[in-house]
Amino acid sequence: MKTRIGFLALILGLAISSFSQQDKHFSMFAESPVYLNPAAAGFFPGGMQLFTNFRTQWSSVSNQPFRTISAGTDWRMADNGNGFLGAGVNFYNDLSGDTKYMTNEVTIPINYAVMLGKDNHLAFGLQPGFYQRTLINDNVTWDNQWTGTDFNTNFDSNESLLNEKLNISRFDISAGAYWYANISRYTRLSFGIAGHHLTKQRINFMSADSKLYRKLTLHGQCSFTQQNSNLTIIPAFYAFLQGPNKEFTLGSNFRFLLRGSSRVTGHFDEIALSVGAYYRLGDAILTNVIFEISALSVGVGYDLNASSLTLASNGFGAFEVFLRYRVQFGRGGLGNPSIH
Repeated sequence: MKTRIGFLALILGLAISSFSQQDKHFSMFAESPVYLNPAAAGFFPGGMQLFTNFRTQWSSVSNQPFRTISAGTDWRMADNGNGFLGAGVNFYNDLSGDTKYMTNEVTIPINYAVMLGKDNHLAFGLQPGFYQRTLINDNVTWDNQWTGTDFNTNFDSNESLLNEKLNISRFDISAGAYWYANISRYTRLSFGIAGHHLTKQRINFMSADSKLYRKLTLHGQCSFTQQNSNLTIIPAFYAFLQGPNKEFTLGSNFRFLLRGSSRVTGHFDEIALSVGAYYRLGDAILTNVIFEISALSVGVGYDLNASSLTLASNGFGAFEVFLRYRVQFGRGGLGNPSIH
């Protein structure tokens, strides 16, 4: 019993210390790069896209697993052939644990992309935002409430500062640069770098000295297709540094064109299926399946835990699903659905 309690306490401590200063992350990061970098707004086939994502993690460890929801849209405007403006609105909600520890973010990415050459753009973006944290501890119990057989919440916990809902709200800003290029008819590249939480705002409920770590993000993606082939290989990577926290993910999706669109009549829409595998260094193996039909994409992903927490999680990590819809208007967008 003592071993079990100690082990669970260790897991909780690691989760809280990491989660409190580490941003949310999604395993299918390449499907909406504007979440990683405000300069990536507007870089996709079409004129506007709508995106939503749901992720749940550690359901095998806790009755109150971590849950993250996101929704957003970004679009391209003022496209004159030499450059364009990109903009969007994104929302995130993250909830974890018995304390209902919640993080909300509303961000507005804005960028300008300059054409360096044919099908070659470099963009710079800013992202003002609203950042909020909330803690509700009605379900929390403390050691001095232990009766020997269970917890009695009628006993005074002596934790007077934590006996009510706590809330903190702050202004936030991020910035980034993003390069996107069609190297050839069959090869496309993108690379981005971004800095998040540049204001380094205070986020602790009770200490004026605790500030949110600034975050450096690097990400990139390639798309390789052979002539007369229905297979496109799409390797991608994502890395960040945020205070003592760091992450590196590398892998690839393999996109199979099941049916091409009819070029003359427009009667048939393109249909494709992608399968992918990635490795988050020291943490998890990420798998996904993505189905695309015309402008609609549906993706499902699953993380297999490969860290020291496997003893508690039994290898079960996170489940993730996304929906994306792209609207075609204006000049028709950049590239094709095989790169984002």
